[in-house]
Amino acid sequence: MKEYFQKNEILAKINQGDEDIFLQMYNYYAPKLFRHICYRLSSRELAEDIAQQVFYKTWQYIISSENKIDNLNAFLYKTTNNLITDYYRKSVRENLSLDDIDNRLEDKLFTKSACAEVVDQEFEKIKVKELIGQLRSEQQKLIIWRYFDDLSISEIAKITGKSKNVIYVGIHRALKDLKKLTIQFYEKISNYPKY
Repeated sequence: MKEYFQKNEILAKINQGDEDIFLQMYNYYAPKLFRHICYRLSSRELAEDIAQQVFYKTWQYIISSENKIDNLNAFLYKTTNNLITDYYRKSVRENLSLDDIDNRLEDKLFTKSACAEVVDQEFEKIKVKELIGQLRSEQQKLIIWRYFDDLSISEIAKITGKSKNVIYVGIHRALKDLKKLTIQFYEKISNYPKY
């Protein structure tokens, strides 16, 4: 479906303000952008608000500008990234405490079957998110865009304004750093006493 919105005739209709095509585009991209924002901000309500702002700003750009969108995917993610950056500039970021992690895990245990598999999956998700959070901001974005949002190297290059080679190297280094953090974490927990 992503390729559908990259076709010249569909992109031309979007740039001309075709409401039906814009609604199709909204229905396709809204869940993807919502997941992306929710992952980055850890707030469902805030993610909904920002996702709506992305489409509102996109529509305003289309109908009130001579500029045209040449890569819809990159345009939407760049707009999303700018709105998230604006949010962080305007507010103080809360750190996730260990109590919050415990509460999240307890909620999952009591709402789902309390089997070891569920506990392991939830622990892994929380740990991966925490480890990614230890990377530099730019590395976090690259990992999220590439592996969570499934954006191509070209699309990420367009979003960031950097060359494809720089993006490729940045992703490679981010993965290398993430691997080091993961190894350190598992070495650390393997040294805990076993009961």
